[in-house]
Amino acid sequence: MTVEAAGGTLDDVTQVLVYLTGPEHVAPMNEVWKRVFNQPYPQRATAIVAGLVRPGIVIEIVATAHVGG
Repeated sequence: MTVEAAGGTLDDVTQVLVYLTGPEHVAPMNEVWKRVFNQPYPQRATAIVAGLVRPGIVIEIVATAHVGG
């Protein structure tokens, strides 16, 4: 489910886990991060992994948002 489908926005995202398949993807991901999220940025953990489930995928993101009361 997207945060928008739950009635929220990306400003409601509180925590993000980012999995990258190589360190060369960190800088481009940081640039996108700054365009997608507003300050104060959500808490983030980033891990470099050997691979992801789908071949050719270089990034996987898991986000948690607090929407509503």
